[in-house]
Amino acid sequence: MFSKRITSVNPSGVREIFELVGGDAINLGLGEPDYQPPGVAKEALKEALDMGMNKYGPTLGLAKLRESIAEYLHRYAGSVGPENIAVTSGGTEALMVISQSLYDPGDEVLIPEPGFVLYHPHAVLAGARPVSYGLREEEGFQPDVDEIQELITDRTKAIVVNSPSNPTGGVMSRETFEALIDIANDRNIWIISDEVYDNYIYEGEHHSFCENLERSIVVNSFSKSLATTGWRIGYLAANEEAITQLSKMHYYTMACPPTPIQHAILTAMPSMNEFLKDVVPVFDSRRRKMVSMLNDIEGFECIQPAGAIFAFPSYTMDMCSMDLAKEIAKRGVICSPGAAFGPRGEGYMRFSFAASEEDIERGLTVVRDVVESL
Repeated sequence: MFSKRITSVNPSGVREIFELVGGDAINLGLGEPDYQPPGVAKEALKEALDMGMNKYGPTLGLAKLRESIAEYLHRYAGSVGPENIAVTSGGTEALMVISQSLYDPGDEVLIPEPGFVLYHPHAVLAGARPVSYGLREEEGFQPDVDEIQELITDRTKAIVVNSPSNPTGGVMSRETFEALIDIANDRNIWIISDEVYDNYIYEGEHHSFCENLERSIVVNSFSKSLATTGWRIGYLAANEEAITQLSKMHYYTMACPPTPIQHAILTAMPSMNEFLKDVVPVFDSRRRKMVSMLNDIEGFECIQPAGAIFAFPSYTMDMCSMDLAKEIAKRGVICSPGAAFGPRGEGYMRFSFAASEEDIERGLTVVRDVVESL
């Protein structure tokens, strides 16, 4: 028999769709840039292997990489130092380490809905109770500060935030950002901020909770910023006391992040902004094309996402999002049902514009045909 802990969570609804189609499907479902890592990163990885950098490293990551990450974060907060950084196996492991280190059984954790698929099960696996707060289309998918305040109880341990948002593409305003900091400080609550799409902003600007590490833990990743999704390398930023505690769970989870990949990321970081200067405008163009095509489909309505790499249209058809995603998958196009991101995601679909304009056009033409046939 397996533990109640693991049987209490379900497989991801996003992954379920991927298993229905063949390898030649048009993939508009995955949050993965279709670019390859910069050449300097690939060459540095080969170099690390040839140099014999294949041994265990420090649990918190290579010192020089932690220094480089801290310098990068100075764009948001000049006070961040290497002592505030832990290198992790992507943002996924960082989020798991945080939940296992911070949540106790009986704690309540406020999570966004629609929200990334990990937040709810991570709380459950730690014995905490996830409590959802809404991201509403009519409010630009901003967190509702008034609703969050009403949901807080004496059991509330943390508020999870994600900006730019997966799946909605919403970008948090400065007003909302400051209000959440005030709530966290006044109520002695942690902010867990998932900022992996911080470099994919098309409208507005990113506000990082690195500004308030006394009550915040920030998660980020190189998966999107350097197109290294399969390398599984990211980091978290927190105050020194939190890093001390988080490092224990980090050690018992994976001992240390992979040494050669850290070397490659360190070498590539100085060229990251140049890489993104080429990539982000392409994604912006794809974003506009995708939203335009979605809004041309009868019964679909899509607001322009301000950030990230997803469009999140609503639809008026009388069927659940999983069934609609399956019908589309039968025609060889992968997209994600809105319900995979929580009950408030029902009636929506998530499409990724991390695909070529040709694939976007071909894929959404199929979606239009499916919708018309239904």
